[in-house]
Amino acid sequence: MSVFGSIGFLSPWLLLGLLGLPLLLWLLRVAPPAPLRLAFPAVTLLLGLKDRENTPERTPWWLLVLRMLAIAAAIIAFAQPILNPTDRVAGKGPLLIAMDASWASAQNWDLRQDKLEEVLRLAEQDARTVALIKLSTPPKADTRLGFDSAATWTAKLESLKPNAWEPHYEAWTRALAATNTGFETVWFSDGLRREGRDELGDVFTNAGDVHVVQPDTTLLALRPVRIENGQLLSVAIRSQNGQESPIVATAIGPDPAGITRVLAKTDVVFAVGQD
Repeated sequence: MSVFGSIGFLSPWLLLGLLGLPLLLWLLRVAPPAPLRLAFPAVTLLLGLKDRENTPERTPWWLLVLRMLAIAAAIIAFAQPILNPTDRVAGKGPLLIAMDASWASAQNWDLRQDKLEEVLRLAEQDARTVALIKLSTPPKADTRLGFDSAATWTAKLESLKPNAWEPHYEAWTRALAATNTGFETVWFSDGLRREGRDELGDVFTNAGDVHVVQPDTTLLALRPVRIENGQLLSVAIRSQNGQESPIVATAIGPDPAGITRVLAKTDVVFAVGQD
């Protein structure tokens, strides 16, 4: 990326096309060849008629300016300008983005996608190849890290969703340990400690630098529902036992007519120090 003042360009070499504008100007100003003059007897019928529209011999100057500005704007756009680019040190080499993408990630999934979009944008600026894996989706026996352009992954952001279960740390530890590829890792963790987390972190560390992105907010969850005396009972839990915190538990499902709606609500209060 090249930077000119407060504007940077991802493809600065395309700006060389601006050097060809004078040649294009000369081509646009070239008058067409003179027409052949042939005698046509019936032309006498047209004598005395006047043409209300006159074709200029050369292209008007204002039309030339508009054409040149349009071409120059297209060249600059293809060079991918960026306003106020960061002065950070550019990353190098392949980048692996590992996302837990578990049930615990759904609570702040929009924020994760915003951060992921930022990581991909910086990777695109540095022209780095990127591979993205969801740790909650178990790897196949022949799983290989498919490194592709950051722009390709950016186009898939909307379709990226979390799964409603735990990440498969042990399976991914075995799959990634079998690869000999070096890469830098950005790990989007849901912040929960699980069995196999440290071992997976060691695999990432052996491959290169590791950056962990995880929430600093309290995660909430409900334990599996059980039936007692004709009632549905569950236990609400939180990841940090801090201050008193009231929440609302909502049951959503189909009514007798099959329409999904809120079926019930109940208040839950976490006491100080309780999780």
